[in-house]
This record gives sequence, structure tokens and C-alpha cells, in this order.
Amino acid sequence: MGGWVRPARVDGTRTVLSQDAGTARAFTLGLTPAGSRPAWSFSAGGARVAGGLPEAGDWAYVLGQYDAETGTVRLYVNGREVGEETAAVPVAGEGDFQIGRARGVQGYRDRWQGEIGDVRAFDRIVVPGELTALATRTALRVGHWALDSAPDGLSPETGGGAPLKLGAGASVFRLDDDPCDIFDPDCVQDWPLEGDGHLGLDGVSGHAATDAPVVDTAGSYTVSARVRLTGAGARRRAGGSGDRARPDRAAGRRLRGRAPGDRRP
Repeated sequence: MGGWVRPARVDGTRTVLSQDAGTARAFTLGLTPAGSRPAWSFSAGGARVAGGLPEAGDWAYVLGQYDAETGTVRLYVNGREVGEETAAVPVAGEGDFQIGRARGVQGYRDRWQGEIGDVRAFDRIVVPGELTALATRTALRVGHWALDSAPDGLSPETGGGAPLKLGAGASVFRLDDDPCDIFDPDCVQDWPLEGDGHLGLDGVSGHAATDAPVVDTAGSYTVSARVRLTGAGARRRAGGSGDRARPDRAAGRRLRGRAPGDRRP
């Protein structure tokens, strides 16, 4: 069993998952002191395996595993085995499954402080490929602007989110309805950087902006864009850098690894 966790504190013993066994517990997954520092821990059947380094405020995927065929327990953190595989004798755990606490003689203790998500329990050991998938967080896209249109000066967000408002010195370029022949060496024309168009900025006042924040900068994030640099007043030939292997919708063909205008065999 395992889940995504983000501890607010890493001092002491803190439980992510456990299952009651009378006044004790059949297993416990969480973190525990290991000398002078904390460590992730999985205990079952009187055996404990510990490893890794929990850090307050950091997300981690932790998974504890008991293998009935080998009679051992293992611990995985972010898809990698930590600590040493340890022999264990299973304990019958007929009580309740717990999140955030563990059973003791005097009641529940070792309470988790922080966040826990996507908890899963399985009826067999998880194989490496499954473990890799479990420990991979799919990125959630919070904004995507194709920048190929701007009706009323607003370039829409593809998911219906906040549009970008084009400022002075910003414009959307789109391919002419009747472009020149891409294989004509005299064809001097701009081409969309991606898809059907792109945003052009004059380097003086050109910009585009939303009316509200898009990125939560309090946590991890990634931003990206496809760009092409141009000189002042310069026009780029169809064979310019950055146009390689671009689908040409007007001609209905794909340039196989060549820049537009490249007539080499």
C-alpha cells in the first residue's frame, strides 16, 4: 500500500497508513527517527525497513510491501527501493484501516501532520512497471495559448481559461491565404512558428498578459514557449532556422526534416 505525502513536520514518529490488530497494528507506513535525522519507514510483523530522507514541505510517493513468497518487507520512495529488504512474520490485522494514525495500547498515536493523497492498497506485490507509474505525477496543464488568433485583441486559452490581452506592439501573424511556393528559391515569406500562427512582438512595447495570475509560484511549476529571434526590421526566408520539419497545411505535405525552401535531394 502507498500514497503521495507531504509532511509539514518530520520530527518524531508519524504515521501515513496503518491497520489495527487489537491494541497494536499489523503494519505501519510513515516516518520515524533514524539517529539524528528522520527516515521513511515501513513496519510489519515485528520487522522494520527504513531509508530515504523526508523533508518538510516536499511531496514524496511512499509504498510499503510485504511479499508472502519471500517472507520479506520492502520500502519504496519515489519509485526506488530504500533501506534493506527485511524478513518478517505477518500479523493478522482484522481491525480498521487507518490514515494518519496508528493504534497503540493507550489508543491512537503517531499522528501525521501534513498532506496525504491518492492512497491505494493492493492484494499482491506491485511489480516495477506499476511502481514507476504510481510514483509518477502527471503534470496538470493550467494554461495553453496557441497564439494563432486574437479576436478583439484577446488570444484565447485553449481550455477556456484566462485569455491573453495583446498590448501595443503585439500582433498575431497568420499565413497568407495564397502563400508563395515553398520550393521556390525566391520565396521570401514569414511562416507560422507553430500551427496556424504566432505572436509577434516589436521589442519596444509589445507584450500580452492575462488579467489574473495563472501560475501558483508558492510551489513547483514549469513554464515554456516556442520562440524565434529576429533582427530589427528583418524578414526571414522560408528556410530560416526553427522551421524544420514543419507541416505545411497550405501545400498539404510535410517537409521531411528539411526547412521550407531547401531543394537538396
